Amino acid sequence: MIIKPLSEEVAVGDATVLGARLVRLVNTGATEKITIGNSTPASLTLIANTSVVIEKEVGAAVAATAAVLATPVAFTN
Repeated sequence: MIIKPLSEEVAVGDATVLGARLVRLVNTGATEKITIGNSTPASLTLIANTSVVIEKEVGAAVAATAAVLATPVAFTN
């Protein structure tokens, strides 16, 4: 997968993350649980020093500690 960053890395609570459908999350700290506030809330565990691209609903908040940074992205296969 090829991703296109659409902004600078920001805290997960930033408005650019709230308005995005696809978000790359990177965990710079210890393993932790990430919560996504979709119409049906969901969560996942993000292992220390890893990243993942998630699809969420536009307007859904992402909750995590300050160790997790986010970047809205577009992608292609």
